[in-house]
This record gives sequence, structure tokens and C-alpha cells, in this order.
Amino acid sequence: MTTKEEVKALWKLCFKDSDEFVDLYFEQRYKDEINVAIQREGKVVSALQMIPYPMTFGGMTIETSYVSGACTHPDYRKQGLMHQLLNEAHRRMYEEGVWLSMLIPAEKSLFNYYARSGYAPSFGYARQTVGVGELRPSLLFSVVDETDNRAFLYEHYRYLSTCLQQCPCCVQHPREDFLIVMNDLRLSKGKLLVARRNGLIHGMAFCVEEQGKVVVKELLADNLAVRDSLLHKAAEVFQVEKVEYMIPSSMNSLYLGMARVINVEKMLAVVLRKYPEAQMYVHITGDEAIPENNGYFTITQGNCIREHLTDKVYQECSISDFTRLLLHIEHPYMSLMLN
Repeated sequence: MTTKEEVKALWKLCFKDSDEFVDLYFEQRYKDEINVAIQREGKVVSALQMIPYPMTFGGMTIETSYVSGACTHPDYRKQGLMHQLLNEAHRRMYEEGVWLSMLIPAEKSLFNYYARSGYAPSFGYARQTVGVGELRPSLLFSVVDETDNRAFLYEHYRYLSTCLQQCPCCVQHPREDFLIVMNDLRLSKGKLLVARRNGLIHGMAFCVEEQGKVVVKELLADNLAVRDSLLHKAAEVFQVEKVEYMIPSSMNSLYLGMARVINVEKMLAVVLRKYPEAQMYVHITGDEAIPENNGYFTITQGNCIREHLTDKVYQECSISDFTRLLLHIEHPYMSLMLN
């Protein structure tokens, strides 16, 4: 078996995804060069993929890596293999110029597990439910199911990309990734509803059924009238009286994903450029995968230096603590990540 075939078989053993989704992932997303694996007795027993994504942060676009498909064969669990694999992946990310790593835990219980490798809950969201009677759709906009209309794919992507780029701290979707997102939506029997006026897009809703409910995984709208028109159409298409939709939230009540700083100095430089008056005295310890991140960081008077000033009190941080400290004021957002 090739490495790809072994990793695919391991994925099927560890996750409950449909064969159609697994085939989609390994045909269009998986590559050996983004895979990290551990072998035992001549076979792959633990693996993950590092998928590159651009992300807006501090007024610029930074390189991030999304950890996908992290799994270990049941017979080899509780031996520290995934921790070892994550350390190896983080080291590779650092050497390849990645600034930030992200992942979405498959289960809530795994949030604590990934925290031990430096990750912090970072991508806040909220779920809101609205009844049809509460909506005020506008006759100015026509809302159409364009899920299967591939002639409009570039137009759909351009609108999505424009909206996401306006978010100051947001994971972006390259065009090739958007094609995979749309294929996944079709596999899930979901719908892409598009609101137009005079032929121009003014909003989009990515809708799926989850456990008997209709959930809008991403809702983009130029105004409230467009939002209500999209949600009303979703209720009509799926023949329900209520629709649930996800929105970015700074309240931190729910988290979709976690993040881990890979390059402390680069991330601090961006923050300093955005907040030149910032003062911060941080002592980072315990990053075993990237020891370059450990040390004293003095941020003052527009400069960031690796120096311990004896007359200052430094905040002791793990890399997980530092990630939370750095990102919480930015309210990072991610969506449509094939989770």
C-alpha cells in the first residue's frame, strides 16, 4: 500500500465519515507532502495533515497551517504518539515559515488534550435560532438555490472572498479550497442559497441539515433585509419553521476551533505594528517543539526585544497561554473548514 492508501485506511478506521466524504478528501485535499505520520511494524499507525491557509491578522495576511485528520490506530493509543506527531508537525511548520497553527477538535473532550500541545480555544462563535414569523424578507431580492449551478462558481467565490477579507482576523479560503467546500456541501445534501438584486450577489447562505435541524454554517449578507430573505428561503427549502445560524462571537461562549502560535517573534511584530503604544512583558516557557519561542519578550516604545529587564515584572506564559493572550482581543474567525 502507498502512504496515501495507508492513511486513508487509518482515517476510515478512526472517523465515522461517509465513504463519499473520505474519497473527496483524499482525491482533492490530501497530499503526501503535507502529511506527517508515524510507522510501527511497517505500517502507518498515526497521521495528520498540515493544510496551508492564509489568514488576515493585524492588517496583513499571514501563513497558517490547519491540522486535519489527526488520528491514531486504536491499538497504539495512549503511547504519546499523537503528542510526538504534533511536535514534529509544529517543528516543520516553524521551519517552513508558518506563523500560526489551527485545528478543530473532533470532540469537546479533546480541547484539553490539544491544550497540552500548546493550543488554546480561539475561534468563538454563537448559534442563533429564528422562527419564520420573526423574519422580514424583502421583495427587492430574489433568493435562489444555486448549489448545482457551476457556471456561477467564480462569482460565488469572489463574493465569499470579499466578505471574509473584510474580517480583520479571519481564515481565508483559496479558490481551489472553495471548490472542495462546494463539493462537500453537495455530498452533505446541503444548499447554497444566493440573494441577488439586478443580477448582483448581495448575500449567500451555506445550509445543511444536522440532527433534524437546519443550520446555516456561513451566513453572508449585505444588510438585515438580505439576511432575513436568505433565512426565510432556507426555511422554505427545507420545509421547517425555525432556522439555526452561526455567527462570529466575541463572547467566547462556544468555540469552533483552537490555535497555537508557531512563531512568537513574527506574531508579536504584527501586533506591535497594529498597536505601537502597546506594552507587554512576557516570559514564555515550555515550548518543547519550538524552543526558539521560549524566553523573555519585552514590548515597549514600539519595539520588541528579547531581553529581561530586572526592574519589570514579566507574565509567565506557556505557549497556550500566550496564544490566548495574543488572539483574544482580535476575535479570530473560521468557517467552512470541512469539519
